[in-house]
Amino acid sequence: MAIAAEPHRSAAPLPPDAAVSAAPLPAQREDRRFFEILETYQNRLRPLHDCVTWDAEEEKRLKALRIEAYQLRNATGFQPHDVFHLWPYHPVDPDHVIKRVALKAGTPMPLPEYSQILHVTVVSDRVMKAIVALEEGRHAFFPLEIVSADGESRHRYYFMQFLEQTDCTVPKLGGFRRGVRQDGTTYWVRSSADEKVFLDIERVGTRHLFQDKRAKWGCFISADLVGKLNDFLPRGLHLAEAGVVRKHS
Repeated sequence: MAIAAEPHRSAAPLPPDAAVSAAPLPAQREDRRFFEILETYQNRLRPLHDCVTWDAEEEKRLKALRIEAYQLRNATGFQPHDVFHLWPYHPVDPDHVIKRVALKAGTPMPLPEYSQILHVTVVSDRVMKAIVALEEGRHAFFPLEIVSADGESRHRYYFMQFLEQTDCTVPKLGGFRRGVRQDGTTYWVRSSADEKVFLDIERVGTRHLFQDKRAKWGCFISADLVGKLNDFLPRGLHLAEAGVVRKHS
Protein backbone atom coordinates (compact mmCIF):
# COMPACT_ATOMS: atom_id res chain seq x y z
CA MET A 1 0.00 0.00 0.00
CA ALA A 2 1.67 3.18 -1.19
CA ILE A 3 1.63 5.99 1.35
CA ALA A 4 2.93 9.43 0.42
CA ALA A 5 4.43 11.58 3.13
CA GLU A 6 2.98 15.06 3.47
CA PRO A 7 5.34 18.00 2.76
CA HIS A 8 6.68 19.78 5.80
CA ARG A 9 5.00 23.11 6.48
CA SER A 10 6.82 25.74 8.51
CA ALA A 11 4.72 27.59 11.06
CA ALA A 12 4.15 31.29 10.36
CA PRO A 13 6.00 33.58 12.82
CA LEU A 14 3.93 35.14 15.59
CA PRO A 15 3.45 38.92 15.63
CA PRO A 16 5.84 40.62 18.11
CA ASP A 17 3.00 41.63 20.44
CA ALA A 18 1.62 38.07 20.57
CA ALA A 19 4.86 36.17 21.07
CA VAL A 20 4.75 36.35 24.85
CA SER A 21 1.06 35.77 25.53
CA ALA A 22 0.34 33.02 22.97
CA ALA A 23 0.66 29.43 24.21
CA PRO A 24 3.15 27.38 22.15
CA LEU A 25 1.69 24.82 19.76
CA PRO A 26 2.74 21.19 20.15
CA ALA A 27 5.75 20.19 18.07
CA GLN A 28 5.04 17.81 15.20
CA ARG A 29 6.72 14.42 15.37
CA GLU A 30 8.25 13.08 12.16
CA ASP A 31 9.87 9.88 13.45
CA ARG A 32 6.56 8.02 13.94
CA ARG A 33 3.61 7.99 11.57
CA PHE A 34 0.03 6.90 12.15
CA PHE A 35 -3.09 6.54 10.05
CA GLU A 36 -6.81 6.48 10.71
CA ILE A 37 -8.82 3.67 9.15
CA LEU A 38 -11.77 5.29 7.36
CA GLU A 39 -14.66 4.25 5.13
CA THR A 40 -14.92 5.45 1.53
CA TYR A 41 -18.69 4.80 1.33
CA GLN A 42 -18.32 3.58 -2.25
CA ASN A 43 -17.42 0.30 -3.98
CA ARG A 44 -17.50 -1.34 -0.58
CA LEU A 45 -16.84 -5.06 -0.39
CA ARG A 46 -19.42 -6.82 1.76
CA PRO A 47 -18.15 -7.68 5.25
CA LEU A 48 -17.52 -11.34 5.97
CA HIS A 49 -20.66 -11.26 8.14
CA ASP A 50 -22.75 -11.18 4.93
CA CYS A 51 -20.74 -13.97 3.29
CA VAL A 52 -20.95 -16.68 5.96
CA THR A 53 -23.50 -18.77 7.84
CA TRP A 54 -23.24 -20.22 11.34
CA ASP A 55 -25.16 -22.31 13.82
CA ALA A 56 -27.60 -19.67 15.03
CA GLU A 57 -28.77 -21.67 18.05
CA GLU A 58 -25.18 -22.33 19.17
CA GLU A 59 -24.25 -18.65 18.82
CA LYS A 60 -27.37 -17.70 20.79
CA ARG A 61 -26.31 -20.09 23.57
CA LEU A 62 -22.73 -18.78 23.62
CA LYS A 63 -23.89 -15.17 23.63
CA ALA A 64 -26.02 -15.88 26.70
CA LEU A 65 -22.98 -17.39 28.42
CA ARG A 66 -20.89 -14.29 27.59
CA ILE A 67 -23.51 -12.03 29.11
CA GLU A 68 -23.93 -14.22 32.19
CA ALA A 69 -20.15 -14.26 32.76
CA TYR A 70 -20.09 -10.46 32.49
CA GLN A 71 -22.85 -10.12 35.06
CA LEU A 72 -21.14 -12.50 37.51
CA ARG A 73 -17.75 -10.83 37.11
CA ASN A 74 -19.12 -7.34 37.63
CA ALA A 75 -21.80 -8.21 40.20
CA THR A 76 -24.40 -6.36 38.18
CA GLY A 77 -27.92 -7.03 37.00
CA PHE A 78 -27.24 -5.14 33.77
CA GLN A 79 -27.87 -7.36 30.74
CA PRO A 80 -25.88 -5.96 27.79
CA HIS A 81 -26.58 -6.73 24.16
CA ASP A 82 -23.16 -8.41 24.05
CA VAL A 83 -19.85 -8.00 25.85
CA PHE A 84 -17.17 -7.73 23.14
CA HIS A 85 -17.31 -3.91 23.19
CA LEU A 86 -18.06 -3.09 26.81
CA TRP A 87 -15.87 -0.83 28.94
CA PRO A 88 -13.86 -1.74 30.92
CA TYR A 89 -12.85 -4.33 28.38
CA HIS A 90 -12.14 -7.82 29.63
CA PRO A 91 -11.31 -10.89 27.48
CA VAL A 92 -14.32 -13.09 26.97
CA ASP A 93 -14.02 -16.78 27.79
CA PRO A 94 -12.70 -18.63 24.68
CA ASP A 95 -15.27 -21.35 25.35
CA HIS A 96 -17.99 -18.73 24.88
CA VAL A 97 -16.96 -17.84 21.31
CA ILE A 98 -18.20 -19.60 18.17
CA LYS A 99 -15.35 -21.41 16.42
CA ARG A 100 -16.62 -22.24 12.94
CA VAL A 101 -18.59 -20.55 10.16
CA ALA A 102 -19.28 -21.62 6.58
CA LEU A 103 -18.89 -19.53 3.43
CA LYS A 104 -21.94 -19.04 1.26
CA ALA A 105 -21.70 -20.43 -2.25
CA GLY A 106 -20.35 -17.92 -4.75
CA THR A 107 -18.42 -15.83 -2.19
CA PRO A 108 -15.68 -13.97 -4.10
CA MET A 109 -12.08 -14.84 -3.32
CA PRO A 110 -9.70 -13.99 -1.82
CA LEU A 111 -11.42 -13.26 1.48
CA PRO A 112 -10.81 -9.87 3.12
CA GLU A 113 -8.12 -10.07 5.80
CA TYR A 114 -9.69 -7.38 7.99
CA SER A 115 -13.46 -7.42 8.36
CA GLN A 116 -16.33 -8.19 10.75
CA ILE A 117 -18.53 -11.16 11.62
CA LEU A 118 -21.35 -10.82 14.18
CA HIS A 119 -20.27 -7.16 14.52
CA VAL A 120 -16.87 -8.23 15.88
CA THR A 121 -13.57 -7.55 14.09
CA VAL A 122 -12.13 -10.62 12.37
CA VAL A 123 -8.60 -10.83 10.95
CA SER A 124 -6.66 -13.40 8.98
CA ASP A 125 -3.92 -15.50 10.51
CA ARG A 126 -1.31 -13.33 8.77
CA VAL A 127 -2.75 -10.10 10.15
CA MET A 128 -3.03 -11.55 13.66
CA LYS A 129 0.62 -12.61 13.66
CA ALA A 130 1.80 -9.18 12.49
CA ILE A 131 -0.18 -7.45 15.26
CA VAL A 132 1.06 -9.77 17.98
CA ALA A 133 4.68 -9.36 16.81
CA LEU A 134 4.48 -5.63 17.55
CA GLU A 135 2.18 -5.47 20.57
CA GLU A 136 1.52 -8.80 22.22
CA GLY A 137 -1.11 -8.75 24.96
CA ARG A 138 -3.03 -5.62 23.93
CA HIS A 139 -5.74 -7.60 22.14
CA ALA A 140 -7.47 -10.93 22.62
CA PHE A 141 -7.71 -13.33 19.66
CA PHE A 142 -10.12 -16.26 19.35
CA PRO A 143 -9.55 -18.86 16.58
CA LEU A 144 -12.23 -19.04 13.90
CA GLU A 145 -12.31 -21.60 11.10
CA ILE A 146 -13.98 -20.41 7.90
CA VAL A 147 -14.98 -23.40 5.76
CA SER A 148 -15.87 -23.22 2.07
CA ALA A 149 -19.40 -24.09 0.97
CA ASP A 150 -18.22 -27.44 -0.40
CA GLY A 151 -16.15 -28.16 2.72
CA GLU A 152 -12.96 -28.63 0.72
CA SER A 153 -11.04 -25.53 1.84
CA ARG A 154 -10.52 -23.95 5.23
CA HIS A 155 -9.28 -20.50 6.21
CA ARG A 156 -7.73 -19.67 9.57
CA TYR A 157 -9.14 -16.44 11.03
CA TYR A 158 -9.52 -14.88 14.47
CA PHE A 159 -12.12 -12.84 16.26
CA MET A 160 -10.23 -9.83 17.61
CA GLN A 161 -11.26 -8.13 20.85
CA PHE A 162 -9.77 -4.74 21.70
CA LEU A 163 -8.94 -4.75 25.41
CA GLU A 164 -8.81 -0.99 25.86
CA GLN A 165 -10.21 2.23 24.48
CA THR A 166 -7.80 5.13 24.15
CA ASP A 167 -8.21 8.91 24.14
CA CYS A 168 -5.22 9.99 22.04
CA THR A 169 -6.57 12.71 19.74
CA VAL A 170 -5.90 16.45 20.11
CA PRO A 171 -9.23 17.90 18.91
CA LYS A 172 -8.22 21.57 18.96
CA LEU A 173 -5.61 20.97 16.25
CA GLY A 174 -8.07 19.84 13.58
CA GLY A 175 -10.77 17.45 12.45
CA PHE A 176 -13.25 18.47 15.16
CA ARG A 177 -15.67 21.26 15.98
CA ARG A 178 -16.59 22.45 19.43
CA GLY A 179 -20.17 21.92 20.56
CA VAL A 180 -21.97 23.63 23.43
CA ARG A 181 -24.43 21.91 25.78
CA GLN A 182 -27.51 23.61 27.23
CA ASP A 183 -25.68 24.13 30.53
CA GLY A 184 -22.87 25.99 28.74
CA THR A 185 -20.24 23.24 28.92
CA THR A 186 -18.41 22.37 25.70
CA TYR A 187 -17.44 19.15 23.95
CA TRP A 188 -15.71 18.09 20.73
CA VAL A 189 -17.50 16.58 17.72
CA ARG A 190 -15.89 15.12 14.59
CA SER A 191 -16.34 17.32 11.54
CA SER A 192 -18.43 15.91 8.72
CA ALA A 193 -15.51 15.88 6.28
CA ASP A 194 -12.62 13.45 6.71
CA GLU A 195 -10.25 16.19 7.85
CA LYS A 196 -6.82 15.36 9.22
CA VAL A 197 -6.74 14.68 12.96
CA PHE A 198 -3.79 14.80 15.33
CA LEU A 199 -2.55 12.29 17.90
CA ASP A 200 -0.67 12.97 21.13
CA ILE A 201 2.36 10.68 20.91
CA GLU A 202 2.71 10.57 24.70
CA ARG A 203 -0.78 9.09 24.99
CA VAL A 204 -0.24 6.74 22.04
CA GLY A 205 2.85 5.30 23.70
CA THR A 206 4.00 2.02 22.17
CA ARG A 207 0.65 1.15 20.59
CA HIS A 208 0.33 0.15 16.94
CA LEU A 209 -3.39 -0.63 16.45
CA PHE A 210 -5.77 0.99 18.88
CA GLN A 211 -9.45 1.75 19.21
CA ASP A 212 -9.84 5.41 20.10
CA LYS A 213 -12.95 7.10 21.50
CA ARG A 214 -12.79 9.84 18.83
CA ALA A 215 -11.81 7.75 15.80
CA LYS A 216 -14.51 8.06 13.16
CA TRP A 217 -14.51 4.38 12.16
CA GLY A 218 -12.86 3.19 15.38
CA CYS A 219 -9.13 2.65 14.87
CA PHE A 220 -5.73 4.17 14.31
CA ILE A 221 -2.77 2.13 13.03
CA SER A 222 0.97 2.77 12.97
CA ALA A 223 3.05 3.00 9.80
CA ASP A 224 5.22 0.20 11.24
CA LEU A 225 2.26 -2.19 11.29
CA VAL A 226 1.05 -1.00 7.88
CA GLY A 227 4.52 -1.80 6.55
CA LYS A 228 4.24 -5.37 7.83
CA LEU A 229 0.70 -5.84 6.49
CA ASN A 230 0.98 -4.03 3.13
CA ASP A 231 -2.35 -4.09 1.29
CA PHE A 232 -4.58 -5.63 3.97
CA LEU A 233 -7.72 -3.47 3.88
CA PRO A 234 -10.76 -4.46 1.79
CA ARG A 235 -12.33 -2.11 -0.73
CA GLY A 236 -14.30 0.56 1.06
CA LEU A 237 -11.68 1.15 3.75
CA HIS A 238 -8.63 3.36 3.34
CA LEU A 239 -5.84 4.92 5.40
CA ALA A 240 -5.81 8.65 6.14
CA GLU A 241 -2.59 9.97 7.64
CA ALA A 242 -2.90 11.55 11.08
CA GLY A 243 -0.66 14.24 12.47
CA VAL A 244 1.53 13.22 15.40
CA VAL A 245 2.47 15.82 18.02
CA ARG A 246 4.25 16.00 21.33
CA LYS A 247 4.21 18.59 24.08
CA HIS A 248 7.00 21.12 24.30
CA SER A 249 9.58 20.17 26.92
